Amino acid sequence: MTEEKFRRLAEQSGIDLIGFFSVEPLKECLPNLIKRHQAGLSTGLEGGEPEQRIDYRRVFPSAKTGIAIGVSNFQAIAAVVDDQLRGQFASVSWGEDYHQVLRRKMIELMETVNDENQRMRELPINYQVFVDNSPLVDRGSAYRAGLGFFGKNNCLINHQLGSFFFIGQILIDSEITYTQPQLVENGCGTCRRCLDACPNQALGEGYSLDPSKCISYLTQKKSLSPAEEARISIYLYGCDLCQLACPYNQDLKKTPEQAFWIDAETASPRLLDILALTNKSFKIRYRQTSSGWRGKKNLLRNAQLIIKNKIIHD
Repeated sequence: MTEEKFRRLAEQSGIDLIGFFSVEPLKECLPNLIKRHQAGLSTGLEGGEPEQRIDYRRVFPSAKTGIAIGVSNFQAIAAVVDDQLRGQFASVSWGEDYHQVLRRKMIELMETVNDENQRMRELPINYQVFVDNSPLVDRGSAYRAGLGFFGKNNCLINHQLGSFFFIGQILIDSEITYTQPQLVENGCGTCRRCLDACPNQALGEGYSLDPSKCISYLTQKKSLSPAEEARISIYLYGCDLCQLACPYNQDLKKTPEQAFWIDAETASPRLLDILALTNKSFKIRYRQTSSGWRGKKNLLRNAQLIIKNKIIHD
């Protein structure tokens, strides 16, 4: 199975980006992981110690080659303008849960690969797919595979898709001959639009993150301090402010992946509708989205905080 064939089959599966990488430990990410860990800036969602997060064979002992994929999720959705109090869902939660979408695409890709192997009377490839379900550093793998560079907002930035794409990883037990990917040179320069766009300066001077100031993290955190509660002002889940400010995210094409398509009302629901959610209606509306993993309680709390903070500031 050649790199070219993988790329052709990936395109047929609706995968926008694909790259290949060595499964030797991801040592290039270790210093930053250790620095964040020692500074107490871990979120608790990472799932492992720094040394564990760079070890591919720890999660798949027979791994010989790594494959990183990217799927665009960009949509330009105009804000709803009316007299209703509304909250905002960040793009990470638009449409079907991206974990499910990417897993489906990666499994489809590997099943197609193995179908071709079977026709060629070759042994099947054993594999494991990952989408935020392991300690592995997905952005580090994608960087190593040449899919983009690390921006000052900590997102991986691709010259075609900006930072509005989801990353998945496949570890396989076969060696593939592939052209060594050229690492993408950092393209941020002196730009600081993302840093200035963050209302809480969570990004510092770039390439860092203080979770206690990050709106996206706070909307998902189970309990908040009074200072953290005051930072919930627009978003019910996630945050797009630093990405929307990035020059690489201007004039992007809408994702062709229809599983992510939504309308403006869904992206910006009325807060009264959120507060009126029952367990049943929450499951119907949000359980199949990535915002559903924290449950109804977080959404209701965030809606209440948006209303409270608006009253305070008005």
